[in-house]
Amino acid sequence: MATNQGVPAKAGISSATAAAKDRKERRLPIAVRVKVFPDVESPDSQTCVTYEISTFGARLVAPSGVRVEGQIVYLQRHSRRAKYKVIWIGKPGTKHADQVGVECMEPNNVIWEQDIRTRLQQAAFVEDE
Repeated sequence: MATNQGVPAKAGISSATAAAKDRKERRLPIAVRVKVFPDVESPDSQTCVTYEISTFGARLVAPSGVRVEGQIVYLQRHSRRAKYKVIWIGKPGTKHADQVGVECMEPNNVIWEQDIRTRLQQAAFVEDE
């Protein structure tokens, strides 16, 4: 698949730019609600929304418990949960402030597969008109 250019080089966060270049597939601009478990040892979660998703990762609103790059978190969509690694955290004062990029550590466990499939089917339908 094509590489996503979803995080512009002028974002002010070099790790986000590097993550965009290493991305395996393009992210789709889909906002979905997810539960974020910032501490894998705790049952406590926070609800937040994505900006973009792909089968391998997402950009989402930064929950307060996400503090460092490399942090392992769980994301849950409906009854599906998967382990993710925080790849970048938006720096204050940049266009990606209060956002994080995460990459799935369980590539066969796509928690929003139906959301992606629905969006792609809608896009194909629009293109066919």
